[in-house]
Amino acid sequence: MKALAKAMDPLMHLMLPMLLLLAMRIDPKKVVMLAPIAILVDLDALSGLHRGLFHNFIVVLILPAMLIIYSKYKKPEWMLSSSLVLFYLVSHIVLDLGGVAFFYPFVGDQLYFEPEITFAASDGFDIGFSLEYGMKPLEPMGTVSLLSDYGFGLIFLGIVAAAVFRKEALGALRELVRVFKGLLSRFRA
Repeated sequence: MKALAKAMDPLMHLMLPMLLLLAMRIDPKKVVMLAPIAILVDLDALSGLHRGLFHNFIVVLILPAMLIIYSKYKKPEWMLSSSLVLFYLVSHIVLDLGGVAFFYPFVGDQLYFEPEITFAASDGFDIGFSLEYGMKPLEPMGTVSLLSDYGFGLIFLGIVAAAVFRKEALGALRELVRVFKGLLSRFRA
């Protein structure tokens, strides 16, 4: 797991939760359209406080909870989308648990959780489990890998998912284009 935590790239943050939601048969248009939210948290890399500034409970839990509460009482039709926002943000933190400053700005250390499962069949059959967790100093991480070797595997899974959900994927892309055109027309006016 330690190698996976170090190799986590934006594509993995995008694809893993999206593929899980699509496998659960949740509204594919909303799942695909909201998937980029899963990587917004990594914008804190621009500040030099990667896994600190936006990888905390305020951004990941409190803001989406406020959106869910608003949806429940004022815009019930937003409830699924609000829940997906929460899921994407929480999944990002779970995938980064090799070290996130979850309690930032109140605590400057990183919370980490690194389970490891091993399997050996050379001298019999052996399965091992170890778990390392705790707090460690927040390390500046201004560089983010855009695509790891795991990411290339996810590109393949994404292509398969797009082929299986091609109608939904095309519908989501059309909706994204419509939304962006609407945003551009507002900025031009």
